[in-house]
Amino acid sequence: FIMAKQVEQLEKEKKELQERLKNQEKKIDYFERAKRLEEIPLIKTAYEEQRVHDMELWEQQEEERITTLQLEREKALEHKNRLSRMLEDRDLFEARLKASRRTVYEDKLKQFQERLAEERRNRLEERKRQRKEERRITYYREKEEEEQRLREEQLLK
Repeated sequence: FIMAKQVEQLEKEKKELQERLKNQEKKIDYFERAKRLEEIPLIKTAYEEQRVHDMELWEQQEEERITTLQLEREKALEHKNRLSRMLEDRDLFEARLKASRRTVYEDKLKQFQERLAEERRNRLEERKRQRKEERRITYYREKEEEEQRLREEQLLK
């Protein structure tokens, strides 16, 4: 009997504990839902404020970018106008430089052509001399072979 009462008491406590936990869970759910319901309008207003702030910041930065680009363009035009006065001097200097370099190039080319012609003449003469020497050597060799052949025929007779 005592055991049955103890088991019954334990089950009763267990049910009460579950009931308390259930009630506490409901309270937390209601609290969280209420918190969210209160937060949603605040989050929306904070988002709108941030969006407006970001838009203003973007417009300000865009204006700054445009003004800096305009200033850079004006400076570039000033430099162009200032440098355009020097254009004739630059062209004159460039023409002189090209002419002087052209004469140097033509002199070197002329020297090279002369050396090339000289080298060709030397090689041609060398080839002539070698062919003449080869013909002389072959002539004497053939002459000697002919004499050798004639001697051998003489000996055979």
